[in-house]
Amino acid sequence: MKQFLIKQAVFLPVIYFGFIVIAGSFAQDYSHVRQHASELGINPDMNAVILFKSGIILTSVSLFFLSVGLLFHFRYRFLISAILVFSFGVTFIFGTIFPIGTPWHGLYGFGLFIMILPFVFLYELSDLNRNKAISIISIAAGFLMFFYLWSMIAGLDPLNYRRLTQRLFGLVVFGWFSYISYYLFGLVKDGK
Repeated sequence: MKQFLIKQAVFLPVIYFGFIVIAGSFAQDYSHVRQHASELGINPDMNAVILFKSGIILTSVSLFFLSVGLLFHFRYRFLISAILVFSFGVTFIFGTIFPIGTPWHGLYGFGLFIMILPFVFLYELSDLNRNKAISIISIAAGFLMFFYLWSMIAGLDPLNYRRLTQRLFGLVVFGWFSYISYYLFGLVKDGK
């Protein structure tokens, strides 16, 4: 059961994007390219709203499980990472409770810390079977997260492609979570 807490996060991109795509197919006048994913939460079609919110809640639960798994398997080694992963899940819960357009939807920007998580993870990983691939992927993910969030805040995110860039950002974030959970599951399986 304890291994499941780490391993299940491999499917985070499927959970997150799968529910968005399915909810989008039910939504009225919705475009995956032109609209933010959170706009599904205020769509007139209740099926789309329920599917979207269910997917976001499952994404949060998966992040909570990963956080607990980090603590169970590695104790204090990944304490800061576990806190940040859990907190990121909390921001998603707030995104389902509060509609887009309110500051509480993004928990007043609290989730911006996501850009430092890959670097914190590498620091905490330190000498625990660290290989070049995990370093390169984590550093690239951290910088891509930073550049996306910075471009959004600075108003440099292309207006006609903002929704598409949001999906690409999600791919980087949840792809990174998937990769590290696969990597960590290998360590857990090997008894490290």
